[in-house]
Amino acid sequence: MIFASRNQHFEMSSSKSHFETSLGLIQNLKEGDDSGWRRFVHLYTPLIYAWCRKTGLQEADTADVCQEVFRSVAAGVDGLRYDDPSHSFRGWLWTITRHSLSKHFQRHERAVSATGGTDAFAMMSQVPDWIDDDRVPEDQSAESEVIRRAAEIIRGDFSEKTWQAFWLTTVEDLATADVAERLGMAQNAIRQAKFRVMARLKEFVGFA
Repeated sequence: MIFASRNQHFEMSSSKSHFETSLGLIQNLKEGDDSGWRRFVHLYTPLIYAWCRKTGLQEADTADVCQEVFRSVAAGVDGLRYDDPSHSFRGWLWTITRHSLSKHFQRHERAVSATGGTDAFAMMSQVPDWIDDDRVPEDQSAESEVIRRAAEIIRGDFSEKTWQAFWLTTVEDLATADVAERLGMAQNAIRQAKFRVMARLKEFVGFA
């Protein structure tokens, strides 16, 4: 997991997240909690956006597909088998995204085919084969941004010292020994704190 440079600033929450995983954000919709949905959209937009742009979509088309993905997420969350190790949350999100992308390209193919000519052939040849692949595309930059946004949500789940140990070693990229001296903690405790927060982030965003 790659984080921003030490000069990047993020506003962090000081209250407990109340969410075991990011799935809890949209499950809260059933209880009328719109804030959970807003947080979910904020959290995963970078990843869905990156997947769409990877296909060569322009900005406006990407925005349309992202909206379609989130509508499908809201409609299909009840069918998500998140407790099954073989069904990762990110994999489920990618399945929804690639289906939305396929529908987008099919609509454009039909529109261009109606006019005929070489433009129709060119449009159909631009559809990337990999959107039919179950394997989730890798995008380190987008996944890094999701991790940073998740950090805003879960910071309150840890003591301030634990969080600082993680933040200083991972984001600020300071040496463990220097952080241990600054926080008055043993180096082993620094490493344990970093591991705890990283594990929580991985659990939260479903990047298993």
